[in-house]
Amino acid sequence: MTETERPPRRTKHENYPLAFRQEAVRQVESGLLQREVRERLGISTATMALWLKQYGTRVYHGMKRKLFTPAQKQQIVRELLDGRLSESEALLKYELRTKNTLREWVAAYQAQQAAAPPPAADPAPAGNGDEDVAAVRAQLRQAQWQLEALHTLIDQAEATYKIDIRKKAGAKPSK
Repeated sequence: MTETERPPRRTKHENYPLAFRQEAVRQVESGLLQREVRERLGISTATMALWLKQYGTRVYHGMKRKLFTPAQKQQIVRELLDGRLSESEALLKYELRTKNTLREWVAAYQAQQAAAPPPAADPAPAGNGDEDVAAVRAQLRQAQWQLEALHTLIDQAEATYKIDIRKKAGAKPSK
């Protein structure tokens, strides 16, 4: 009998040999899909998950879940809010599993931004006393706040009504 052949069991509750379990875990860690390994060996999803948890090495646990630092999360959220990425594109680019994860990050970011005091006014450039420059800067700050408010409103509408409002990349232009 080879390592990958399923040993015959007499009863439902009889255990598999340790070498058989470890071989199943090794196959998953080598890159095979869990579904393929389960089907080939004739084991259940729950059994495979238990074995991966018990016998999995750092390789499997590293594959299992990607962790992001707060700075990385903030960068992803800014890309979403600025419209550089759609939720679907962010899922693919950053190998995330659900849109809900992104939405939670966006909500946390927006709560953090709402709690933070507004940024201080930019000082006028040295040697330039034009009041026009200061007025344009004030208008720019106002426009940035309005844009952020509109993004927040769209995000809330998408979350509340569970529909995608933003135009997706590659969509046909409207006429």
